[in-house]
Amino acid sequence: MRGMVRHLVVAGTLALACCGPQPSDRRAREFKVQFARVRSARAELVAAREALNSARAGGGGAAADAGALRQAQDAFEAAYTRDQKLLAAFLNVALNESSGSPETREALALYTASAVENARYFLDRAGDGRRAVEVLEAAERCYRALGLPVPADLAATLARARRFQATPPAPSPKPASPPAPRSPR
Repeated sequence: MRGMVRHLVVAGTLALACCGPQPSDRRAREFKVQFARVRSARAELVAAREALNSARAGGGGAAADAGALRQAQDAFEAAYTRDQKLLAAFLNVALNESSGSPETREALALYTASAVENARYFLDRAGDGRRAVEVLEAAERCYRALGLPVPADLAATLARARRFQATPPAPSPKPASPPAPRSPR
């Protein structure tokens, strides 16, 4: 009888081990759930950007426009922060554990698009070539680490940022001030 109970326990344990959820299955499901969160955050960011652009275009009174613009800016900043946090957390795991998956490639493309957009802002509006290069080189390193070709948009923007950094634009000339009046002697 003891031998039979032992066989049943062993058989039951083996059945659970073979038929129950495997760690790799759970990991794969969690990976998909995390990627769905990344996609959702990106959709929220796109919607917040559209709302911000709409608020910037305005159309109502000045007070209403200022309030709507402030609210849209806050919503955009919150969506941007969430998007970047989820994307970074996902890529930290994905690049190390599942670098060949379609989800990892898509997340890397989202990261690259953000890096290029941010770098263009740094170049065109902030005049900061150093920050643009830093952002773009971080994205480029991901592709190089995986042995993937660097996307053309990333490579072109990085080349532009390096040129900008090497030769920043000259400051615009200031209008000459009129000569100081002379006092009569």
